[in-house]
Order: sequence, then structure tokens, then C-alpha cells
Amino acid sequence: MLSSPALDANWLSKWLFFGQASDKKRPMDEISDTKQIENWRDFMLIADDKLRAIVRAIVAAAGSVGEEPRFVADNLVYANLTGHDSHGVGMLPRYIACIKTGELAINQHAEIVVDNGPIIVVDGNAGYGQVIGGEAMAMGIERARQYGVCVMAVRRSFHLCRIGSWGEQCARAGMISMHHVNMVGIRGAVAPFRGTDGRFTTNPYCCVIPETGNNPMTVLDMATTVMPHGKVRVAKNKGERLPKGVLLDSNGRPTTDPNDLFSEPAGVLLPLGEHKGYALALITSYWRVC
Repeated sequence: MLSSPALDANWLSKWLFFGQASDKKRPMDEISDTKQIENWRDFMLIADDKLRAIVRAIVAAAGSVGEEPRFVADNLVYANLTGHDSHGVGMLPRYIACIKTGELAINQHAEIVVDNGPIIVVDGNAGYGQVIGGEAMAMGIERARQYGVCVMAVRRSFHLCRIGSWGEQCARAGMISMHHVNMVGIRGAVAPFRGTDGRFTTNPYCCVIPETGNNPMTVLDMATTVMPHGKVRVAKNKGERLPKGVLLDSNGRPTTDPNDLFSEPAGVLLPLGEHKGYALALITSYWRVC
């Protein structure tokens, strides 16, 4: 099934980025075959319900069953709709590629492996973050209702996508959540303060506060870098330059070319707020080993 041309990661990447590329607009119905989208720098408008259906079909074709295709599709498209293309459907080519390599395991569920009442460790079994994140947060909410607080560590989940989604889930239950996020098993893409070599991932921090009678939900969801890795990828696919102060090339020199982050040897992202973002990324890394 994964040998199908529709699931080739390179073709899929071109297809999905096609809708993000420039100011030219063509409706989806005009695209009848792959030959018409060779110039993926054109722009295509897709209704969100149609895009969800496409993503569901791709995820199901890769072997996911039950509600998993819907969870993945809803989460990715919602990220696009809220302006976070870095965490939207552009992630899907990477997902399919990782299914092929075994880095992403389909049809997995969150499992509590350490249970100390309000303190739990949840194993994601390398499953889709859209499934593991939602299930783990539901477990945390239940424990917080029972004990008044929950401290939860989630390990071995695949990409959890936009962390704010899980904070919002908690806020809808009337609770505050804070998230320190780290990634393991991949090359560091962030330089420490005054450094030029990659030592960290983007180590996001998130805090979400429920709405009140007078105020909407408050969501802080940020990378500890000047710009998230995914937004550099989006700029690369659009052929855009980056602002100054975002990136160093492989020689440690400032650059505005997003391609430098994906070259070999690769450049590095810079921490947000110089030493302050570096310190926050460092603390987030410490949380991982606590």
C-alpha cells in the first residue's frame, strides 16, 4: 500500500506545499492530474472540509484505522486555519516518510507506564502525536480532577504538532496547563547563546489559561528560538528570505537564506532573546531527564 504513487513522500511534499506558495489562485476543481501541478509555486485554494478529506484519505491509505485519520486531519488543518502553516498539512510528507522507516507507528495509543497518583508517565509507543497528545491530556485532566493537580511526562510520542492544541483541550475543561517540550533522537538545530553549532531542538514552551466571563482563552505557545523550524521550512518552500537574526549558516555566519538550515552541513537557528531563550531551552531540556 505504501508503494502507491499517491504516498510517495517527494511527490506528496510537492503537492501539499502547492497550496502555500504564491499569490496565484486556482480552484481545486481545475486540478485534474499531477501534470497540472508540476509548477507547485502556483497557489491553490482548497476548502477546509475538502482538505480534511484528502488528509484523512492519505492517512488511511498509509494503514491508519478507526478515528486516527480524522484526528490527524482535524489537527493539521486546524493548525493551517489558525495561521500556523508550519504545523499544518505541510507536515504530512514527513509523517508518511517516517511510517516507511518505522519511526512513526500507526494505530497506537497512550499508555500509563508509571502511576503515582497525581504524577504519571505516559508512553506514546511512537504513535501519531495527534492521538497520543489528546489521549494523554485526557488522562492528565482526569487526574487533576481527582487530585487537584497532575504532573505528567509523555515519552516516545511521534510529533505532537501544535502544542497549543493540547493546552486548549485542558483549558476547555476549566484547567490551566503548562508544557515544556523537547525532542530526542534528532540532530540539534539550535545554537546556544554565543555558539554556532546545533545543540538543542526548538524546545517549545506553552501555557494556556481558560476563558473567564470577561476574557477569552489565553494561549502562549512558542518555540524558544527566534523563529520555529517549521516556519523556516515554509519560507523555503515559498522562496522567501528570512528576517535578519533568525539563522546562521554552516560556517556560523548570519544568513537570511532558509535553505541554509536544510543544507549539508546544516546551519542553525538562533535562540529567542539571546541568553534568555537559551536559558529557557536549557531548562526545558533538563525537564526531559528529571
